[in-house]
Amino acid sequence: MNIKINNNIRRASLLLAAGAAFLPGMAQQLHESISVEGKYVPDVIRIDRINTFPKALGATLETRPLDYETGGVTAAFSPFMLAMPATGWQASRQFSNRPGYLEFGVGSWLNSILSAGYRFVDNSSTLFGVRLQHNSTSLWKPEMSEVTADEKQYRYDESVGLYGSHLFKGAGRLDAAIDYHVGSFNYYGVTSLPVPGQTINDFSLRADWRSLIAPSSSVDWHAGARMRHFAYRQDILPGAERVVATGARETDVNLNAGVRMPWESGSSIGLDGNLDMLFLNSKSVDDYAMLTLTPWYRFTKGLLDIRVGADIDLSFKAGPDGNRYSFFHIAPDIRMALQTGQVGLYLNLEGGSKLNTLSYLHELDYYAMPGFLSTRPSYTPLDAAFGINLGPFAGFSMGVEARYRATRNLPLGGWYMAYLNNGIKPVDGLSPEPGRGDIPQYCTDADGVNLHGASFSARLSYAYGRTFSITADGSYQPQDGKKGFFNGYDRARIIASVKATVRPVEPLSIGVGYDYRGVRNIYTTFAGTLLGDDPFATTPDATLTRLRLPDLTLLNLSAGWDFTPDLSVWLQADNLLNRHDEVLPMQPTQGVVIVAGLRWQF
Repeated sequence: MNIKINNNIRRASLLLAAGAAFLPGMAQQLHESISVEGKYVPDVIRIDRINTFPKALGATLETRPLDYETGGVTAAFSPFMLAMPATGWQASRQFSNRPGYLEFGVGSWLNSILSAGYRFVDNSSTLFGVRLQHNSTSLWKPEMSEVTADEKQYRYDESVGLYGSHLFKGAGRLDAAIDYHVGSFNYYGVTSLPVPGQTINDFSLRADWRSLIAPSSSVDWHAGARMRHFAYRQDILPGAERVVATGARETDVNLNAGVRMPWESGSSIGLDGNLDMLFLNSKSVDDYAMLTLTPWYRFTKGLLDIRVGADIDLSFKAGPDGNRYSFFHIAPDIRMALQTGQVGLYLNLEGGSKLNTLSYLHELDYYAMPGFLSTRPSYTPLDAAFGINLGPFAGFSMGVEARYRATRNLPLGGWYMAYLNNGIKPVDGLSPEPGRGDIPQYCTDADGVNLHGASFSARLSYAYGRTFSITADGSYQPQDGKKGFFNGYDRARIIASVKATVRPVEPLSIGVGYDYRGVRNIYTTFAGTLLGDDPFATTPDATLTRLRLPDLTLLNLSAGWDFTPDLSVWLQADNLLNRHDEVLPMQPTQGVVIVAGLRWQF
């Protein structure tokens, strides 16, 4: 799957339903900065590991966008209870000239992490290495019900990856990676059934070739092949008796290629192609495919960079039989940026189709329903963003952005834990309109929702060398039913973050962070009329309704001491206000989480 999501101007605001957060110790691996390429941070960010992984520790060498990667396993799996990822408008990575690293930490509720990696070969032409990642939590017991036994939350995520890269002189570079992630967890909020466990198997392969930058009279090209298999062990339905079925499973095969030809001074033309073939283990939904063709023209001269293109999507058997996703869709792919000294302007007009795969829905909600709700992709005819970046000057940088996006067939998810608890009964605070039916469709709206709305973002940062730095950013998205901006299932109206770091003495760093996600509502539908014995069979007049979720307010503190450039210890204290707010319905978060650890480069 090759979702065309871009990488710069605002913080990733998607709520990870498990409350996944930035790893302590890994928080220093992503730094926030401003770029004027006119791209924005994706709703869900993945770290590209082909060329740079696992060079994730050490001195910052450069600032550049992180590639959005959908064909691999997420680089880190974090059980810590910060509900918002700590990514910035653009992230830069830190690199190390050491071949290996080891980092581990353990803390309250038996939250633990272990990260390790080693580059066996690392020279001007060849890179080969391995990485390991462990994250877990297992001792926290939320108080969910006065009449049933409370259950401890457990969650284990283990991943291993091999990666390699080789430069063929005079030809190009080949990058390849193989990753495997296994997740084991329970639906800890369930009180009406014996708490069922779940297992996720997530395996991916990929290889990419890019020719060398060609002379102006030549053509350069790239091509890649990827495969990702994502599978749930079981699917559990609520009821008086435990009902277990085989979990949903998908295999996504992706082929992509592109060609670029220089044209005149500063000009070039090109064509990119991407074919996704999705194979599903269900008799009720069809396997399907989507071909995306993107012709484009680019002009760069001096301070100006313009790219004009279009995404042409051709789908084959996408969506349920009788309600197919249209064969043909088109969306703009236009990016314009102007940099003059310390002032940057950009305008993006983009869009396209996004496949609502199991792996993508799992990113939106760790506890997503392990079944096929619909195979209809989401279609964005327009995602427009205009922004201004200023700086850096005298240590200050700032930026503002206005954005408008319209999307069709957005999934209505985030309800599976509530579904297991309540069956088809409404959650407290959720009620249908007068005269409508009373059966909530927590996870069964095959058409999703059509949504359109605006987002306004701003950011200000200041750094005084290595002694002190502070960053504040926020965004406002008006939200009201089908008018709004999708930034997670909770559709927060206000998102704000302030982070500061100080070094009173060189070996010691102290950081404090405050995150706020406010005016949150999650949406679902109620059936107009219940048909027969099937709680999911409804008339087409289903209505959209909302459940108000508590604001998320998170205060965090961190500290680190560098014994040497290669050896340091750290302490991370999250959620110091000890709030147990629900990230999504019946998904409460842990209270104060304190984790300490050690990081070693060798």
